[in-house]
Amino acid sequence: MLEEGKTIAVLGSGFKHIYPEENINLANEIIKNGGAIISEYPPNTEVNLSNFPIRNRIIAGLANSTIVIEAKSRSGSSVTARHSAIQGKKVYCVPGRIDDKTGKGTNKLIKKGAHILTDVNEILIELGVEKVQVKENKKQIQNKKERKNNRKIKVKNEYRKIYELLSETPMNIDKISRTLNINISQVNMKLTMMEIEGLVEVFPGNIIKIKEN
Repeated sequence: MLEEGKTIAVLGSGFKHIYPEENINLANEIIKNGGAIISEYPPNTEVNLSNFPIRNRIIAGLANSTIVIEAKSRSGSSVTARHSAIQGKKVYCVPGRIDDKTGKGTNKLIKKGAHILTDVNEILIELGVEKVQVKENKKQIQNKKERKNNRKIKVKNEYRKIYELLSETPMNIDKISRTLNINISQVNMKLTMMEIEGLVEVFPGNIIKIKEN
């Protein structure tokens, strides 16, 4: 479990039949730390392996998006990813080696349209969470604000809305288009010019950030 995070575990059986049995201690630990164990089945429902792929739709439904680190060609993770896509949520996959069995599933999902994940900060930006950074002292923060203010004067009016939006938080092209209600092709063209002029820079996952000198 992540530090300071909460875990939700979804069972494919009833509460009285946690599977495998060695996960009973883990279940107790999850509850002890403020998490939850949930199931759509009555408490006395015994383990039936066919229930596990079905319950994965609940796992997908609980999350804003699905991240698959490793997956075989046929796996529960792939099933969860499929449910997430059906529910209109984003699927992120860490690409695997082509000769690695646990990478075949993620590579297949990427071929089907899943987003390639190479940096955890891509997820944090997508969720609107700032990445962890070393605390800056007051002078550094003031200098950064002054640099940003100076840069704003040099931004052309046609780029100003995009620049001001990105000054608040980095985001991808799709989100810029939706937030500002601007055609995505126009956003792409303006960002290209802004990149050429040294105003922004592009990171993996089409994440756009203000370029700092």
